Amino acid sequence: MISTGAQLSTFITSLNSGAAIDADLLDVLVNTARTIIEEERPWMVLRKTDTSLSLTTSNTWQTAKSLSTITDFSRFYSDTPIRLFDGSNRIDYYRQVPFDRRLEYKDAGGTFVYDENAGNLYFNGVVAFNGTLYLNYLATSTAIDLTSASAVWSLFPSRFLPLLGFYAIGIYQGGVDYDTISARQSPQNFAVMQSLKNAMEKWDDERALSTLDTNDPTDLYAYPRLGTVNRYDS
Repeated sequence: MISTGAQLSTFITSLNSGAAIDADLLDVLVNTARTIIEEERPWMVLRKTDTSLSLTTSNTWQTAKSLSTITDFSRFYSDTPIRLFDGSNRIDYYRQVPFDRRLEYKDAGGTFVYDENAGNLYFNGVVAFNGTLYLNYLATSTAIDLTSASAVWSLFPSRFLPLLGFYAIGIYQGGVDYDTISARQSPQNFAVMQSLKNAMEKWDDERALSTLDTNDPTDLYAYPRLGTVNRYDS
């Protein structure tokens, strides 16, 4: 099974009947496929929590907190994506509200706005205590280097890496090197890509569901939690 960037490049050349594709074009095709796949759903392996920012009681609704240091930030996830933690037992939860309504929410505690253009967070209301911000977000993976001898797209199992190859060659044969032979090959490559993508989504669904197997929001500390329904129980 392939795992490195160089192996992926060789695999795509083989799918193209041994004909090499311009390196710059191939790089764009592969990373376009990567971007499309990653943006289609909140993959479990792309969920991260950043703790590099803090909040103090001197904060006002006009105090900016820059996300520029989180270089792989894509978007927030969950209903309350940011929590303020005092390091012991106290947690305050913050939900996102529209940036263009920040004046209406400036005194609403437990809310924040995000300036997408400047990359700044603003927390509304009165901050009750000093603490660390736990920020839940979806990350983007690093761009795929097709000359690399190291593993690429390694956040995902290597068995799914061929998906990007089938995706890239499907685009190439259907939209760049189009002829009667490619016209027949492109749909087949897309079909294999879709089958692999379905398998990867099933894998991701199982990882997400495993976090809910014993989850009961009515009983936080008991294990197994009272009232839960385990999908694997008979």
